[in-house]
Amino acid sequence: MINIALGGATGKMGRTVCDMIQSEKDMRLVGAMIDPREESFGKEIYPGVIARGPEDLELVLKDADVYVDITAPSAAAAIIGRIPSLGVNMVIGTTGIPNDIIMNMNNEIARCGTSAVHSANFSIGVNIFWKMCESLAAALNGYDIEVIEAHHSHKKDAPSGTALEAAKRMMRITGITELRHGREGITGERGREIGMHSLRCGDVVGDHTVMFAGNSEIIELKHRAGSRESLAKGFIQAIRWVHGKKDGKVHNMEEVLGL
Repeated sequence: MINIALGGATGKMGRTVCDMIQSEKDMRLVGAMIDPREESFGKEIYPGVIARGPEDLELVLKDADVYVDITAPSAAAAIIGRIPSLGVNMVIGTTGIPNDIIMNMNNEIARCGTSAVHSANFSIGVNIFWKMCESLAAALNGYDIEVIEAHHSHKKDAPSGTALEAAKRMMRITGITELRHGREGITGERGREIGMHSLRCGDVVGDHTVMFAGNSEIIELKHRAGSRESLAKGFIQAIRWVHGKKDGKVHNMEEVLGL
């Protein structure tokens, strides 16, 4: 049995993952962490699971083998560096965490000999999407590249971690060093750059489009998430994969999926 604690358990994505954990025969939810300002704080949100805050981190993780973080950047930043010393493996799905915090987490995992999976997106399709972005960027040398992403109106960070990861991969392939976030006013001619555009509207789960334009033609690569279950299934795979590992390393979804 894999015992799991989850941060962000009452959010939309958190609830989806928690429900899926509860339906798996080899998994059990043993801890939940939420913002203390939420109405559910201190209450039993799943059978035998009390929603607690970051100040009770050790209590939340007391019986856990794996901690899953689907919180907000500031909330994740406050705790992920402390978890390796508690001997608990991690699956980190929160985006927008500062780089210095990620580096500290990596160092603590190496020091304590635990393991983690860290990804900007746990969807199987998105990880294939990233691979296709790399392939097209390599094949369409000299084409202009634009990235457009859309998410629900409650998403706190922009651009999305998925869009940034796509851009970073294409920048490595093409040698482009400038990432331009939107355009306004008299911008002059386009330089050697990748454009990034974020939309926040309605209840969009997650849409990502990469446009390659040149040679009097346009090629679009698109991924659209129909529901949060596609991401939740990826989290379940990552939990199973990282459970029991103690190699002092931070892994990604490509390793989990064998890509």
